Amino acid sequence: MKTKQFLLVLTTLFITFCNVLAQIDEKDPFEEMNRRYEAKMDKMHQDYENKMKQMEAEYAAHIKEMNEAFEKYLGQNFTEVEQKKEVEKPKEAPKPIDQPVYKPIKISDPKKDLAPIPAPITPKIALSEAPAYSIAPIVQQPEESDNFKQNISVDFFETEVSLNIDSRMKSLSLASVSPDNFANYWKEFTKTYYQVYIESMMDFAAQANLNDWGIYQLINKTSKTLYTSSNNQELWKWAMLNQAGYQAKIGYNGNTVCLMLPFIQEVYEKPYYYINGYNYYLIDNKLGKKNLYTYEENFGGATKAIDLHLPYALNLSNSKTIVKKTTLPNESSPLELHMNKSNMLFLASFPQTNNKVYLEAAMSGTVKDELYDYIRPRIKDMSETEAVSYLLKYLHNSFQYKTDRDQFGKEKMFFPDEIFYYPYSDCEDRTVLFTRLVGDLIGLDAVALTYFSHMAAAVSFSQPVEGYNFVVGDKNYTICDPTYINAPIGSVMPEYKDYTPIAIKINNNSQMNNIWQMIAQSIEANNKGNIFINNRTIAENGKYIVSGWYDSDIQIGDKNFSSHNGTRDLWFATFDNKGDMEWFLPVNCSNFGFTQAFNVGKKGNVYALINYAGAISISNRRICQSEQSAHLILGISNRAQTILHENIDFEAPEGKKLAFYGKFRPDGTKVDLVSFPTDKVRFDSKITVDSQNDIVVRGIVGEIEGLTKDVPITLTTSTYSTEDQLESFIDDYKTQSFNKHMVPLFAALKILSQNGGSFSGINVRNLINKNNPSFPKNNPGIYESLLRMQFVVNKGGVVKIETYKGKKISLDAMNIENNANMQIVNTSATSYKLNFLNGVQVGKAFIWFDLNSISLDKTGDMVFDYDDDHTKKNFKIEDILD
Repeated sequence: MKTKQFLLVLTTLFITFCNVLAQIDEKDPFEEMNRRYEAKMDKMHQDYENKMKQMEAEYAAHIKEMNEAFEKYLGQNFTEVEQKKEVEKPKEAPKPIDQPVYKPIKISDPKKDLAPIPAPITPKIALSEAPAYSIAPIVQQPEESDNFKQNISVDFFETEVSLNIDSRMKSLSLASVSPDNFANYWKEFTKTYYQVYIESMMDFAAQANLNDWGIYQLINKTSKTLYTSSNNQELWKWAMLNQAGYQAKIGYNGNTVCLMLPFIQEVYEKPYYYINGYNYYLIDNKLGKKNLYTYEENFGGATKAIDLHLPYALNLSNSKTIVKKTTLPNESSPLELHMNKSNMLFLASFPQTNNKVYLEAAMSGTVKDELYDYIRPRIKDMSETEAVSYLLKYLHNSFQYKTDRDQFGKEKMFFPDEIFYYPYSDCEDRTVLFTRLVGDLIGLDAVALTYFSHMAAAVSFSQPVEGYNFVVGDKNYTICDPTYINAPIGSVMPEYKDYTPIAIKINNNSQMNNIWQMIAQSIEANNKGNIFINNRTIAENGKYIVSGWYDSDIQIGDKNFSSHNGTRDLWFATFDNKGDMEWFLPVNCSNFGFTQAFNVGKKGNVYALINYAGAISISNRRICQSEQSAHLILGISNRAQTILHENIDFEAPEGKKLAFYGKFRPDGTKVDLVSFPTDKVRFDSKITVDSQNDIVVRGIVGEIEGLTKDVPITLTTSTYSTEDQLESFIDDYKTQSFNKHMVPLFAALKILSQNGGSFSGINVRNLINKNNPSFPKNNPGIYESLLRMQFVVNKGGVVKIETYKGKKISLDAMNIENNANMQIVNTSATSYKLNFLNGVQVGKAFIWFDLNSISLDKTGDMVFDYDDDHTKKNFKIEDILD
């Protein structure tokens, strides 16, 4: 009887419990949603783990096959190669020993004495080869490498750099000089976890904005830290450069081993060897004038030559600061410039190369900020000719003149910073600085003019200016000589007035460029807030190429376009060198898409890496489709015709990322495609066209947070709110040793990382008042600005900021416009990167720069990246918050 009663009670309880669950399901639909979501995620994770094991095995086999093939090749393919004589930098006559001075002509009878203004002439144009390089395969550090990881300190031009190596590398040694021993060295090298060094080296290079020459020098300095033997240093550099993707070679003569490097640009005053169609230069000439033995073919993973271009501002820290002074026009006191000694030592290490490298090089961030902060307020109300005259006066009178031969005993052209560092400068150095200032501060295009013994500049003004004029690429330029003391705009030195110079075009891709501003205005006309510019560049043929997206109805010229299903459509357009639109091509996306990388080929063809989900159509023709996040490599001809569409479809579950590298022929034929899982995002997506006209791409599946994913509901309640979710994330981060100021910021970013994730100024106010009531008192300006963020929402991977009444928000030294857009990249479990797409600037008073990104770490470290040259500034969050 008791048993029957017990069973009856148990049955009743079970039925009651089931009814309760049913009621919960009825009242709380989030419970069932969570169960389905978790089941789906469990299956995806299991499928992912299985697939990842297979991909890792395939990738490891791919690398092993390349290494073994190269080892076998090295042992039997060395032949003798003749050394070529080093090339001197072209010069036809000595430069003036003394700086020329302009002497105005006294005119008694203007009609009789004044010579007629010459008609514009068309100089020859020096077209330097555009950087045509491939992208190195991505290096993945094996998990088991931690057992051998060792930290070392490397002196990089008086900046101490902390790097990691496999400790076994210290015992690598060349037994004797012979091809067989080179092959054996390669075999032993590839048994180590060389990826440990490459990862730490590339991390530092990215942080410091080093170019290829900087990466070579970092490897070079590391070799000297590890080995005393010159041959061991050369072998280690050679092997490491190849594994990092560079086509370095070794050669030998007798018992001497030499490293040889290929460059995209021509290099002067270095002996070289012509190997398999390319020049390979001896950087450290230990051989004298001797032939050597080397090989022809390249390692399969090496795809790049060294590019000497320096487009980004150097960011070497912990170095000695040297103060130099410069006096601006009409000023009694000189301006102090704080120069980084490591920067200057690094710049001095460059081999001499073609003029375009110096003319397009970035200025260091500190020097630029201090100099521009000083000049810009002084010229802000001037006309174009008045502002250029001010800069000419500065160059004419503030720098001591001396030729390179007198100062250095050889030719040495300066990078922009170096004119302030060294006591003397000549005509080339002044032209480098002048053209940089004209482009950055006034927004005018400038070209360099080379005469038989002189260099000057010419500027394209918006209105005709009297004087000597030149036509370059259908645009009119007026000579402006920064060396000819007191010479006004349009004046040419008498000895050069009958000489036709060579014009060197300078890529002025600055936002200040007047044509870029005109292009932006023409696109946004009548479309403000509905169309956005994402990428822009100048093609080799002088055309302006632009891409972006729109999410509403827009009008371009006399045509109307509507976004597909109200999502986000992409677009590409080209403009001629006067800023007039040639064509506009919409790319329709059934779901959300975004152009992650963008480049232009030699003929003006446009290539893009598009991250998307759903279907993509062009001119009503569907070209690809994917249910999950995928990548499309899209090629568009200079006549707006689709010439390439290759789909890259890898699946990664939520919170997981895949790195991939691919190479394709112009017709879409796949040459190579490798991928592997990664726990960190260590690089930006990139697409380029190499010297063989192949399209090379690297990217990250899952890089864009929220492209397709929905907000995860972690609180199983029908009363879910953003504030509850934020508090849940805050509590979680508090247990993970995060900087206290970073905790709420990371929690907010986690919400915004998901498609549909959002919060409002009211949410911010409520959370601050509850969790940090002293914040409004200690940080009143920031608190008030945060409240003015009326609504922040992630829509398909792009986070839009809507401000109160559409007014601009000032947040410390940062301005945020209404409808500003950004993307969130979860670079690791403890770091985020915010990529700002438009509408956010940093600066003060008259000086404002577009903010590119902010990198955030759980420790409170922050890196601000701004302006076209990617100037970087490091902060602690405590520097901003009290």
